Amino acid sequence: MISARVHAAIADGRITRNALVCYPSSPSSDIRPTVRPFEGEIHSTIDINGIILIAPSGFTLSPELSAPRTGFPTREAFESYLEALAAAVPHVTTADQPEVMVIEF
Repeated sequence: MISARVHAAIADGRITRNALVCYPSSPSSDIRPTVRPFEGEIHSTIDINGIILIAPSGFTLSPELSAPRTGFPTREAFESYLEALAAAVPHVTTADQPEVMVIEF
């Protein structure tokens, strides 16, 4: 299992800021990723300077959303980007294989 602290995580239309995401190191239908607000490290937590998306396997972002970001001029710009990601990423159903996607800054 991997546990990663990120600036934000997006899953099922929800944005969790300063999140802890736990997920298997290789795709697994038995273990689904979990997202929760970061309250403290757990064993082997890694820091990722970016955002994690939980999406159905095979999902791809549009080029304008997946482009690497070097910074956001305002907090509102970052919030707007997160909202656009949340609207674009489909919900993961019980029939879907979840995929963890990382957007690094």
